[in-house]
Amino acid sequence: MNYNPDRVVLLRQIERMTQKRLAEETGMAQGTLSKLQNKQIEFTDDAARKISMATDYPLSFFLDHDEPAPVVDLTYRHTSSASVGELNAIAAEYALLRSVVRKLSAALRLQSKTSWIDVVAPHESELEQNRIERLADNTRTHLGLDKSGSIPNLTRAIEKRGIVVAPLHALTSKQTAQLNSDGVTQPNGKGIPVIGYSTKGHTGDRLRFTIAHELGHLILHRYRRPRLYREMEREAHQFAGALLMPQRDAELIMPRHLMLADLVRLKAGWGMSISSMISRASNLGIIDADRTRSLRIQLSARGWRKEEPVHVGDEHPILLRQMIVAEYGDPANPDKGIDTFKAENGLNVPFRFLDQWTGGLKEQGSSIGFKSKTFHQTDN
Repeated sequence: MNYNPDRVVLLRQIERMTQKRLAEETGMAQGTLSKLQNKQIEFTDDAARKISMATDYPLSFFLDHDEPAPVVDLTYRHTSSASVGELNAIAAEYALLRSVVRKLSAALRLQSKTSWIDVVAPHESELEQNRIERLADNTRTHLGLDKSGSIPNLTRAIEKRGIVVAPLHALTSKQTAQLNSDGVTQPNGKGIPVIGYSTKGHTGDRLRFTIAHELGHLILHRYRRPRLYREMEREAHQFAGALLMPQRDAELIMPRHLMLADLVRLKAGWGMSISSMISRASNLGIIDADRTRSLRIQLSARGWRKEEPVHVGDEHPILLRQMIVAEYGDPANPDKGIDTFKAENGLNVPFRFLDQWTGGLKEQGSSIGFKSKTFHQTDN
């Protein structure tokens, strides 16, 4: 069979596994693995089976020729000291997720619902605050949302318009804490857009902002890329705030002498963190620099930077699960479960990834959700 050596590299990146560790797991010589990856020797059926058995990746994974996107095309933020292993793990898992979405889309013959992004996406080199506000308003319209008021379930609104949202293990398990981003997407990608996010230790309000932020990247940076990365981040932050709390609403409900008590009261109704609302008020000029600084000092003094008061519930995506069940289960009886063998080999991915990305799937003939082991290793 025409096994692809590049998939061994991808596997190692996803699992953060050294070549030495993979050699130990498979019983293969490290030199043989090195030559295989560098295409100096043939990737034989025997070698593919050994790696498959040791890692629980289906043989079909090594037959796939999907190319992962360049790291620079993705939007997650990282510090200058972030390890290459962390960055590669996120890029590799995101590539695997996008590949699954493409395969499901083709198998189900899904029609794109995201042409509206091309309509809304700007082309100009610089975006002023007012322009970002209008883009956020237009996005609300295309999402079928009211022009004012809070968004009850942002994730569901996005999914209804054809964007897949899913948690990524590589973001959730940031082992050295060098990454400071909770989400990732590929603005210039083809096909169904995909937003990945981290669930580890994050509240519902932060997750909502992360998803709004990545949606901002999908729209604002579809056809343009600011010269400085921090400008991309600033634009996406402004967009997220404008989407979650339109300007007219913010100016109506936020007093000039904004107090923390006001923000605590507003948090539950708007599903936004107190910190993000301070930024929103500051960006709109509702409060000046001194008031902004004072509120942030108060936030820190009360320990609210790490844990704010008022609980905002999590939003749980369902689109990817629906797609998998439609192809590998019985849509008329989703509780029956899916054929895990067909799913693995049809999508060229270990079932545990499908399980993680959907928040839990059920096997046919099983009365409980399938929860497989995690195999992720460090690259230390």
